[in-house]
This record gives sequence, C-alpha cells and structure tokens, in this order.
Amino acid sequence: MLAKKILTITLLSLFTLWGFAQDEHPTKDHDDHATHETQHEEGDHPTDEAKHEGEAHADTHQPGDGHHTEKYVASEAILHHILDTHDWEIVEFGDTHIKLALPYFFYSSQDGFVFAANKEALKDKGYSLSHEKIVYGDAHHGDSHGHEGDHEKGPMIIDLSITKTSLQMIMIGLLLTIVFIAVAGAYSRREGEAPSGMQSFMEPIIVFIRDEVAKPYLGDKTMAFLPYLLTLFFFIWFANLFGLMPFNSNIAGNISVTAALAVMTFILTQVNGSKDHWKHVFNTPGVPWWLKFGIPLMPIVEFIGLFTKPFALAVRLFANITAGHFMVLGLISLIFIMGSVDEVPGVNTTGAFGIMPISVLFTIVIFMLEMIVAIIQPYIFTLLTAVFIGMAMESHDDHH
Repeated sequence: MLAKKILTITLLSLFTLWGFAQDEHPTKDHDDHATHETQHEEGDHPTDEAKHEGEAHADTHQPGDGHHTEKYVASEAILHHILDTHDWEIVEFGDTHIKLALPYFFYSSQDGFVFAANKEALKDKGYSLSHEKIVYGDAHHGDSHGHEGDHEKGPMIIDLSITKTSLQMIMIGLLLTIVFIAVAGAYSRREGEAPSGMQSFMEPIIVFIRDEVAKPYLGDKTMAFLPYLLTLFFFIWFANLFGLMPFNSNIAGNISVTAALAVMTFILTQVNGSKDHWKHVFNTPGVPWWLKFGIPLMPIVEFIGLFTKPFALAVRLFANITAGHFMVLGLISLIFIMGSVDEVPGVNTTGAFGIMPISVLFTIVIFMLEMIVAIIQPYIFTLLTAVFIGMAMESHDDHH
C-alpha cells in the first residue's frame, strides 16, 4: 500500500515537472521583440548591458560542423512561467506553440472602449503589446507614434482584458460553485443521513473552519462571517492546487490577486469595527496624553497598523507560493544550463544527464513541500482574517 502511494506521488510529481518544463524557452517572437525594443530605446549603438543581453540570446556557433544552438537563459524562462500574460501557452514543440489566444478589451482615452480578438486585430486598431502592457502605436519604437525622440504622451489606457490569471480565477470560481451546489443538494436530499461522496470529503473541512478557526475569535458572530471565511479558504486552496498542476496558472503567485483578497479582508474588518476599536486607534487607553495629542505618536502607529496587517496577509501568501515555484523552476533549469555548457568545445562535464537525477530528486522534495504549503497558507490566511475581524469587533475596557 505504501509503495503504491509513493509511486503515485512520484508519477504526479514527474507529470507536474513536465508541465513546468513546457516554458523552458521563451518564444522567438518575445526574444526578437525584446532585442528590437532595446535597440530602439538605446539608439543604434547598444550599451554594454544590451550587448550582454544580446549575447545571452545569440546562437552559439561551433566551428567545423555548422551547428547552431540557442543558449538557455534561466531567468527569462522562470519569469515567462511566473508572470501573467494575455495568452495562455499550453505546450511547446520546437517552434510550434500551442496556446489559447485570449481577446483584448480595454478603455482608451482616445478611442473609448476597444475590443480586439487577437494580436493582429490589436495591431490593426493601432495598438500593440510592450512587456504584456497594451500601448498605443508600435511597441518596437521609442514612443507612442513610432518616432524616436518625440515625447508626445499617448492616450491613457485601462486594460480590462481577460488574462491567464483572471481566466484561471473564473474557472476556479465556477468549479467551487459547482462543488458547493452539489454538496448543498446532497444535504437536502440526505437530511439526517450519513454523508457520502463529495459531501463526506467537504464536511470535515467545513466543520473544522467553523469550530477551530471562526468560533474562537468571532463567537456568536461566526455564522455571519463563515461564508466569507469558507470562500477564502477554498478559493486559495484550490488555486494553490491547480497552480501545481501542468497547464495551469499560478494564481496565488500573482501579488495583485493576494492584494485583492487582503483588501477585501481590510474592508470587512474596518466596516465591522466597534466603537472601542476606533477609540483604541485614535485614543489608546493607558497611554500618556502627550503621546496621543501633544506628539501624536500612538495614533500614527495604530493607524499604520490598520494597513500593515492586510499588507502582511498579501505578501505572506504571495511570497510563500512564488518561492516554491522559483525553486522548482530553478532546479529544472539546472538541467538545461548544464546541457548548454556541455555543448561548448573543450569543456569536460557530465552535462544534463549528470545533473538530472539530482535536480529531479530535489524537485520532487520541493514539490511535496509545496503541496503542504498549498494547504497551510489558506489556513493561515483564513485564521488571521478571523482574528483581525474578531479583534475589530471586540469591546475593550479602559484598563486594557
């Protein structure tokens, strides 16, 4: 039984590694675009930094055999996988890229609301992409009108497009809706009976969040906030699990997503703050008057504390999830880095096959740690949310 479990985990880990490896090389268009843009921004004479960047992407020529190999750039491969994009790249076979082209929808102060089905349609409407940001004119040139040295400001653009991250959020939201509707239906049909199927899986988790996370800090207000706490927990948990699977986006590794979750917690906390909560912020009991009114040190500290709590929530979730992905991708990149070194004449190295067993072994270990972090982080985020809301609603006596 134990051997089956180990085999299952190993196969799942290797399958996930294969999914991560699909982004091992940035696309040629991306490289050409970055080089072209750098040359136009810096002029006809590139700087030493631009030359170094160009050398990183240049083909390596080996005399005598006419063989050309593209040098692997680990930093770009990792960022290409981590960052949000307007296209969802699924798999890559050589020069063939299978991707889901997402439409563009944005507001321009010049043209109003603009919709473009793909990059060609976007270009036809006079816009283009620069580092995944929609800009007016040709992104390969130095300004919005394609003339170097002309600093005329382009139109204001508010991007409302569905990106890889936002599409993944919609998919997880729909999945959670389907799961909870099915569980609620099971309770209606099997009232008074023992849970079964999905109901038996979800019930212990829901009861745990209610009894061990919400009740100790929210008391008789538990049921009022339980839907929000359950939504937080299951959304973050499912997002983390999907982020570990091939062909999926890493939602919690996007600071915008974690910040949005933290902002919702911040708003909910302050809206439900009691009179004593605000008194504690602006007129802290037990503090000398001159620290509150003469030199208002304590009110400033307490006011800043209102924002540092949700800030810590956002950064903690983002940093923990992103760090694991960086480590996994970094270990996988060692294989391709050593493989490129092996192609240099006169260098005696074990190359990709020598480092592969070590990289795969450590990657599986990190991946298993990520699976643990994937359940711990939603628990911590939900627990601290309950703590912050409970503290804000609590009534304090002056001597506290």
